[in-house]
Amino acid sequence: MTRLSTTICAMTFQGNASNGLQQDAFFFVDDYYQEALGITPIRHCDGAFCVAVSDGVSQSDFSQVASLKAMKTVKQLWQTYLDNPNQSAVMDISKIYEKVATLPKRFYGASATLALVYRAFAKNNHTHSSVVIKHIGDSRVYHFSAITKTWRCITRDHNLLNQLVDEQAAAENRQANFSEYNQTGMASPMYALTDCLTVDSDLNCNPMPHYDSQLLEIKHNDCLVVCTDGVHDLVLCDEWQGIDKHTDLQAWLKQLRKQIYASKGRAYDNATAILVRFESQ
Repeated sequence: MTRLSTTICAMTFQGNASNGLQQDAFFFVDDYYQEALGITPIRHCDGAFCVAVSDGVSQSDFSQVASLKAMKTVKQLWQTYLDNPNQSAVMDISKIYEKVATLPKRFYGASATLALVYRAFAKNNHTHSSVVIKHIGDSRVYHFSAITKTWRCITRDHNLLNQLVDEQAAAENRQANFSEYNQTGMASPMYALTDCLTVDSDLNCNPMPHYDSQLLEIKHNDCLVVCTDGVHDLVLCDEWQGIDKHTDLQAWLKQLRKQIYASKGRAYDNATAILVRFESQ
Protein backbone atom coordinates (compact mmCIF):
# COMPACT_ATOMS: atom_id res chain seq x y z
CA MET A 1 0.00 0.00 0.00
CA THR A 2 1.26 3.49 -0.91
CA ARG A 3 2.54 5.74 1.85
CA LEU A 4 0.64 9.02 2.11
CA SER A 5 2.11 12.41 2.88
CA THR A 6 0.05 15.46 3.83
CA THR A 7 -0.18 19.04 2.61
CA ILE A 8 -1.83 21.32 5.17
CA CYS A 9 -3.06 24.92 5.29
CA ALA A 10 -5.21 26.84 7.80
CA MET A 11 -7.36 29.97 7.75
CA THR A 12 -8.95 31.94 10.58
CA PHE A 13 -10.84 35.24 10.85
CA GLN A 14 -12.86 37.10 13.45
CA GLY A 15 -15.67 37.93 11.04
CA ASN A 16 -18.54 40.14 12.15
CA ALA A 17 -18.90 38.60 15.60
CA SER A 18 -21.26 40.80 17.65
CA ASN A 19 -19.04 40.67 20.74
CA GLY A 20 -16.02 41.92 18.78
CA LEU A 21 -13.88 39.03 19.99
CA GLN A 22 -11.90 36.28 18.31
CA GLN A 23 -12.83 33.22 20.35
CA ASP A 24 -11.55 30.58 17.91
CA ALA A 25 -8.10 29.09 18.38
CA PHE A 26 -6.29 26.38 16.45
CA PHE A 27 -3.27 24.11 16.54
CA PHE A 28 -1.37 23.80 13.27
CA VAL A 29 1.35 21.12 13.00
CA ASP A 30 3.63 22.43 15.76
CA ASP A 31 2.12 25.56 17.35
CA TYR A 32 -1.16 27.17 18.45
CA TYR A 33 -2.72 30.42 17.22
CA GLN A 34 -5.53 32.84 18.04
CA GLU A 35 -5.55 35.59 15.43
CA ALA A 36 -8.14 38.11 14.18
CA LEU A 37 -7.26 37.31 10.57
CA GLY A 38 -4.73 35.04 8.95
CA ILE A 39 -3.88 32.25 6.57
CA THR A 40 -0.89 30.01 7.18
CA PRO A 41 1.90 29.02 4.84
CA ILE A 42 1.44 25.57 3.38
CA ARG A 43 3.13 22.81 5.36
CA HIS A 44 4.11 19.31 4.26
CA CYS A 45 4.28 16.34 6.65
CA ASP A 46 5.53 12.93 5.55
CA GLY A 47 4.95 11.17 8.86
CA ALA A 48 3.01 12.01 11.99
CA PHE A 49 0.97 15.22 12.09
CA CYS A 50 -1.67 16.90 14.26
CA VAL A 51 -4.18 19.71 13.68
CA ALA A 52 -7.03 20.96 15.86
CA VAL A 53 -9.58 23.74 16.26
CA SER A 54 -11.39 25.05 19.33
CA ASP A 55 -14.34 27.46 19.34
CA GLY A 56 -14.99 29.53 22.45
CA VAL A 57 -18.73 29.40 23.15
CA SER A 58 -19.91 33.01 22.83
CA GLN A 59 -22.17 33.10 25.93
CA SER A 60 -19.05 34.03 27.90
CA ASP A 61 -16.71 36.93 27.12
CA PHE A 62 -13.86 34.78 28.45
CA SER A 63 -14.39 31.74 26.23
CA GLN A 64 -11.41 32.72 24.09
CA VAL A 65 -9.33 31.84 27.16
CA ALA A 66 -10.85 28.34 27.25
CA SER A 67 -10.27 27.73 23.53
CA LEU A 68 -6.69 28.98 23.72
CA LYS A 69 -5.94 26.80 26.76
CA ALA A 70 -7.33 23.79 24.88
CA MET A 71 -4.95 24.46 21.98
CA LYS A 72 -1.98 25.09 24.27
CA THR A 73 -2.66 21.71 25.85
CA VAL A 74 -2.90 20.05 22.44
CA LYS A 75 0.57 21.42 21.69
CA GLN A 76 1.93 20.06 24.98
CA LEU A 77 0.39 16.63 24.41
CA TRP A 78 1.59 16.43 20.83
CA GLN A 79 5.12 17.42 21.79
CA THR A 80 5.07 14.80 24.54
CA TYR A 81 4.09 12.20 21.94
CA LEU A 82 6.82 13.31 19.52
CA ASP A 83 9.36 13.04 22.33
CA ASN A 84 8.16 9.53 23.22
CA PRO A 85 6.29 7.89 20.31
CA ASN A 86 6.05 4.58 22.18
CA GLN A 87 3.58 5.87 24.77
CA SER A 88 0.22 4.11 24.74
CA ALA A 89 -2.06 7.15 25.15
CA VAL A 90 -1.87 9.71 22.35
CA MET A 91 -3.72 13.04 22.68
CA ASP A 92 -5.57 12.19 25.91
CA ILE A 93 -8.78 14.26 25.90
CA SER A 94 -9.09 14.00 29.68
CA LYS A 95 -5.90 16.03 30.05
CA ILE A 96 -7.31 18.80 27.83
CA TYR A 97 -10.48 18.78 29.93
CA GLU A 98 -8.48 19.05 33.18
CA LYS A 99 -6.38 21.96 31.92
CA VAL A 100 -9.43 23.92 30.80
CA ALA A 101 -11.54 23.06 33.87
CA THR A 102 -8.87 24.27 36.29
CA LEU A 103 -8.26 27.68 34.72
CA PRO A 104 -8.44 30.56 37.28
CA LYS A 105 -11.85 31.20 38.87
CA ARG A 106 -12.23 34.57 37.13
CA PHE A 107 -12.85 32.62 33.91
CA TYR A 108 -15.59 30.47 35.51
CA GLY A 109 -18.19 29.31 32.98
CA ALA A 110 -16.07 29.94 29.91
CA SER A 111 -16.37 26.99 27.54
CA ALA A 112 -15.08 25.72 24.23
CA THR A 113 -15.47 22.98 21.64
CA LEU A 114 -12.75 20.78 20.19
CA ALA A 115 -12.07 18.97 16.92
CA LEU A 116 -8.76 17.17 16.60
CA VAL A 117 -7.15 15.10 13.84
CA TYR A 118 -3.83 13.34 14.11
CA ARG A 119 -1.77 10.58 12.58
CA ALA A 120 0.75 8.75 14.70
CA PHE A 121 4.08 7.44 13.46
CA ALA A 122 3.84 4.27 11.41
CA LYS A 123 5.06 1.13 13.16
CA ASN A 124 6.45 -2.13 11.78
CA ASN A 125 6.61 -0.73 8.24
CA HIS A 126 2.87 -0.07 8.20
CA THR A 127 1.60 2.69 5.93
CA HIS A 128 0.15 6.04 7.01
CA SER A 129 -3.33 5.22 5.68
CA SER A 130 -5.52 6.18 8.64
CA VAL A 131 -6.05 9.13 10.95
CA VAL A 132 -7.61 9.49 14.40
CA ILE A 133 -10.45 12.00 14.84
CA LYS A 134 -11.66 13.20 18.25
CA HIS A 135 -14.21 15.91 18.92
CA ILE A 136 -16.40 17.60 21.52
CA GLY A 137 -19.26 19.99 20.77
CA ASP A 138 -20.10 21.33 17.31
CA SER A 139 -16.70 21.86 15.72
CA ARG A 140 -16.61 19.37 12.87
CA VAL A 141 -14.48 17.28 10.55
CA TYR A 142 -15.40 16.84 6.88
CA HIS A 143 -14.04 14.28 4.43
CA PHE A 144 -13.57 14.77 0.69
CA SER A 145 -13.42 11.52 -1.24
CA ALA A 146 -11.14 11.53 -4.27
CA ILE A 147 -13.34 8.76 -5.70
CA THR A 148 -16.79 10.35 -5.35
CA LYS A 149 -15.55 13.96 -5.54
CA THR A 150 -17.92 14.95 -2.73
CA TRP A 151 -17.65 16.43 0.77
CA ARG A 152 -19.42 14.85 3.75
CA CYS A 153 -19.50 15.57 7.46
CA ILE A 154 -18.13 12.68 9.53
CA THR A 155 -18.69 14.00 13.08
CA ARG A 156 -21.87 14.18 15.13
CA ASP A 157 -22.46 17.46 16.98
CA HIS A 158 -22.97 17.14 20.72
CA ASN A 159 -26.15 19.15 20.96
CA LEU A 160 -29.75 18.82 22.12
CA LEU A 161 -31.07 18.04 18.64
CA ASN A 162 -28.81 15.05 18.14
CA GLN A 163 -29.48 13.88 21.68
CA LEU A 164 -33.19 13.80 20.84
CA VAL A 165 -32.41 11.87 17.65
CA ASP A 166 -30.59 9.25 19.73
CA GLU A 167 -33.41 9.09 22.28
CA GLN A 168 -35.99 8.59 19.54
CA ALA A 169 -33.91 5.85 17.93
CA ALA A 170 -33.47 4.11 21.30
CA ALA A 171 -37.24 4.26 21.87
CA GLU A 172 -37.61 2.48 18.52
CA ASN A 173 -34.97 -0.10 19.54
CA ARG A 174 -32.54 0.84 16.80
CA GLN A 175 -29.31 2.74 16.19
CA ALA A 176 -29.71 6.21 14.69
CA ASN A 177 -28.49 6.57 11.12
CA PHE A 178 -25.75 9.16 10.72
CA SER A 179 -27.90 10.94 8.12
CA GLU A 180 -30.33 11.81 10.93
CA TYR A 181 -27.72 13.89 12.74
CA ASN A 182 -26.74 17.55 12.27
CA GLN A 183 -30.03 18.57 10.71
CA THR A 184 -30.40 22.20 9.68
CA GLY A 185 -33.31 24.63 9.88
CA MET A 186 -34.42 23.88 13.45
CA ALA A 187 -35.14 26.43 16.20
CA SER A 188 -31.90 27.77 17.70
CA PRO A 189 -32.46 26.22 21.20
CA MET A 190 -32.21 22.79 19.56
CA TYR A 191 -28.54 23.48 18.82
CA ALA A 192 -27.61 24.09 22.48
CA LEU A 193 -24.46 22.12 23.26
CA THR A 194 -24.76 19.14 25.59
CA ASP A 195 -20.98 18.65 25.87
CA CYS A 196 -18.05 21.05 25.78
CA LEU A 197 -14.90 21.95 27.70
CA THR A 198 -15.90 24.23 30.61
CA VAL A 199 -13.96 26.22 33.20
CA ASP A 200 -15.13 24.96 36.61
CA SER A 201 -12.62 23.44 39.02
CA ASP A 202 -15.37 21.55 40.87
CA LEU A 203 -14.96 18.42 38.79
CA ASN A 204 -17.97 16.78 40.47
CA CYS A 205 -20.20 19.52 39.05
CA ASN A 206 -18.20 19.69 35.84
CA PRO A 207 -17.58 16.06 34.84
CA MET A 208 -15.55 14.97 31.87
CA PRO A 209 -17.64 15.78 28.76
CA HIS A 210 -18.59 13.08 26.32
CA TYR A 211 -16.37 12.98 23.26
CA ASP A 212 -16.33 10.86 20.11
CA SER A 213 -13.28 9.15 18.64
CA GLN A 214 -12.97 7.37 15.31
CA LEU A 215 -10.35 5.93 12.99
CA LEU A 216 -10.71 6.97 9.35
CA GLU A 217 -9.03 5.20 6.44
CA ILE A 218 -7.60 7.66 3.94
CA LYS A 219 -6.82 7.26 0.23
CA HIS A 220 -4.62 9.16 -2.22
CA ASN A 221 -5.98 12.67 -2.92
CA ASP A 222 -8.57 12.48 -0.13
CA CYS A 223 -8.91 15.65 1.96
CA LEU A 224 -10.15 16.68 5.38
CA VAL A 225 -11.46 20.00 6.68
CA VAL A 226 -11.41 20.60 10.44
CA CYS A 227 -13.54 23.65 11.21
CA THR A 228 -15.59 25.66 13.68
CA ASP A 229 -19.30 26.36 13.32
CA GLY A 230 -18.61 29.80 11.83
CA VAL A 231 -17.75 27.85 8.68
CA HIS A 232 -20.29 25.05 8.46
CA ASP A 233 -23.27 27.02 9.79
CA LEU A 234 -22.97 29.55 6.97
CA VAL A 235 -21.75 27.54 3.98
CA LEU A 236 -22.91 23.94 3.70
CA CYS A 237 -20.30 21.47 2.51
CA ASP A 238 -22.17 20.73 -0.73
CA GLU A 239 -21.33 24.33 -1.68
CA TRP A 240 -17.59 23.85 -1.12
CA GLN A 241 -15.28 23.48 -4.06
CA GLY A 242 -13.78 20.14 -4.96
CA ILE A 243 -10.05 19.52 -4.63
CA ASP A 244 -7.48 17.66 -6.70
CA LYS A 245 -3.71 17.36 -6.69
CA HIS A 246 -3.36 20.68 -8.51
CA THR A 247 -5.53 22.73 -6.14
CA ASP A 248 -3.85 25.66 -4.39
CA LEU A 249 -4.90 25.13 -0.77
CA GLN A 250 -4.51 28.80 0.17
CA ALA A 251 -6.68 29.85 -2.78
CA TRP A 252 -9.28 27.23 -1.81
CA LEU A 253 -9.50 28.61 1.73
CA LYS A 254 -9.69 32.20 0.48
CA GLN A 255 -12.62 31.22 -1.73
CA LEU A 256 -14.33 29.62 1.26
CA ARG A 257 -13.86 32.86 3.20
CA LYS A 258 -15.50 34.79 0.35
CA GLN A 259 -18.44 32.37 0.44
CA ILE A 260 -18.83 32.86 4.20
CA TYR A 261 -18.92 36.65 3.86
CA ALA A 262 -21.33 36.41 0.91
CA SER A 263 -23.65 33.99 2.73
CA LYS A 264 -26.97 34.96 4.29
CA GLY A 265 -25.27 35.08 7.67
CA ARG A 266 -22.60 37.53 6.46
CA ALA A 267 -19.83 36.00 8.60
CA TYR A 268 -21.67 36.70 11.86
CA ASP A 269 -19.28 34.42 13.77
CA ASN A 270 -15.58 33.66 14.05
CA ALA A 271 -14.47 31.09 11.51
CA THR A 272 -11.51 28.73 11.38
CA ALA A 273 -10.79 25.96 8.88
CA ILE A 274 -7.80 23.65 8.47
CA LEU A 275 -7.48 21.88 5.12
CA VAL A 276 -5.48 18.65 4.84
CA ARG A 277 -4.76 16.87 1.54
CA PHE A 278 -3.29 13.37 1.42
CA GLU A 279 -0.93 12.46 -1.41
CA SER A 280 1.04 9.39 -2.45
CA GLN A 281 4.75 9.68 -1.80
